[in-house]
Amino acid sequence: MEEQREQVDPEENMTLSNPIEIRRKYLDLINSAKSEISLIIATPNALRRNLTGGIINTLRKAAQEKNIQVKLVIPAYEDQIYNAADTFEQTGRMHEVPNFQVKTIPPMTRRTQKIKSTFLVVDRKKSFIIDVRDDTKQNLIEAVGYASYYNSLTRAESYSYIFETIWRQADLYESLARANKDLKQAYDKLELHDSMEKEFINLAAHELRTPAQAIIGYAEMLRHFPNRRENYEAAILRNAERLYGLVTKMLDVARIESQTLKLDKTAVDVNEEIANVIKDLVAQTSMESRKQIPIVFDPMEKIMIFADKARVLQVFANLINNAMTFTQNGNIINIKAMKNVNTDEAIVTITDRGTGLDPKILPHIFSKFKTSSDKGTGLGLYISKNIIEAHGGRIDAQNNTDGKGATFTVTLPIATS
Repeated sequence: MEEQREQVDPEENMTLSNPIEIRRKYLDLINSAKSEISLIIATPNALRRNLTGGIINTLRKAAQEKNIQVKLVIPAYEDQIYNAADTFEQTGRMHEVPNFQVKTIPPMTRRTQKIKSTFLVVDRKKSFIIDVRDDTKQNLIEAVGYASYYNSLTRAESYSYIFETIWRQADLYESLARANKDLKQAYDKLELHDSMEKEFINLAAHELRTPAQAIIGYAEMLRHFPNRRENYEAAILRNAERLYGLVTKMLDVARIESQTLKLDKTAVDVNEEIANVIKDLVAQTSMESRKQIPIVFDPMEKIMIFADKARVLQVFANLINNAMTFTQNGNIINIKAMKNVNTDEAIVTITDRGTGLDPKILPHIFSKFKTSSDKGTGLGLYISKNIIEAHGGRIDAQNNTDGKGATFTVTLPIATS
């Protein structure tokens, strides 16, 4: 029995100089692929010509419709490709196409006029080398000089080896680019952290010094003028409370930053806690500043949540106190609490008719040190946001649509029975 032998196509080599024939052969080879296509495009202008001339689209169709494995290497000129608002953007979307892989690699030199060739290998059997006469031309027909076609396993294997070497280099280049990007992001974060830490230390030193100095000063006055004891003791108490509040905030920030904020959750009636906060703040404000600001709050039913009572009180106290701070006498603060039965959430809105939120501050209002008040530290809303999120909730802020005042919205999960 005669031994069967695999049929091998005879080798064929040709040189083409007619630009129209070169383009036709280029497309025919891509369309003839049975399993894989490897292509190296040397310059940004060559990539543009391949995009506008339909070559990249033909590759995409081969990958999508015929399951051809397409590997494309393109030059990585960031200034000419990645920042270009033209058809280059199409290559950035090719990774979404099945069987289509694109890698970038910087050429050996930026003297692109010295880089002439585009390399195509089809099924590791056929290869096609296009040499460019004028890389500045915008279409393939005008740009090409001549092309060499080889239907030779030996030559195709050689070009495939060169391609795989460049492909691995592209892998390394992209890995290094990602590593550099990650390092840059880490460095930026460290710089930001260092800046914020210095800002925090400076702020803490300034804010703590003021009440501490006041306490020392009033204590000295109390020693020399005991007959004014009542006035000095009240001032000492007021500044001691302020000092305690600042230290408490800083400890909360430290717990949040170190992810050690702990919650002691129990069943809590949202409406009851809001009513308690209102009662305490109205009494305190009236006593300290004689400020009269009506707060409208008319709870309809119990809204039970599973939460840390002290922390929820802290958040509502901060939000309502802020509303009172920025609201003038005669204006009303409106507070509503309701259930969203569709999402099993409690929604609390606190609406004031004050000065509203500074548009420059609004996008960062829940960040540290962001405040438009000359009396605040910019920590209260940062702490409130983290407390609410630790409960699985959300907190949002926006200026009212009529241009008067602002609304804060707190959303918390309802306790499941």
